[in-house]
Amino acid sequence: MKNHLAWTAPEFEYYRKDKNWLTVASLIAAALFLWALLTKNFIFALLIALSYFVTVSYAFRKPAQVKLTITPKGVKVNRTLYEFDNLKSFWIFYQPPQVREISLRSKKTVMPYVKLPLGEQNPVEVRKILLKYLPERRHKESLVDNLARSLKF
Repeated sequence: MKNHLAWTAPEFEYYRKDKNWLTVASLIAAALFLWALLTKNFIFALLIALSYFVTVSYAFRKPAQVKLTITPKGVKVNRTLYEFDNLKSFWIFYQPPQVREISLRSKKTVMPYVKLPLGEQNPVEVRKILLKYLPERRHKESLVDNLARSLKF
């Protein structure tokens, strides 16, 4: 039986954005920016402007390919190793075609969950190997994950 597994996958699910997506985002940002100016909340106006430019630049960024490896020591993403000793559990979210990811629950408070793309990898095979090292516990999808997927972000 295998003790390791390696694959590559896009770092995130990319959704093509059309002119309507950009128009709606721009209108929302403009409305919030004007409201901030009218209420003389200049820090909020600056925050809206910065958020808009960061969001738009990130929205059109194409995902890089990441190399994922499950080893007896932990799960490696490119050069970063998430050691099993620092993880509490795992869960596989698998609802193709949109949702195909591994969720690792960390013992760290600052970064409690690490989400990793499954890509085209067989989730049953991944599960079999992870069960050797970590308990499987149901993780909840965050509101941010659900919102981003709904907005095709």
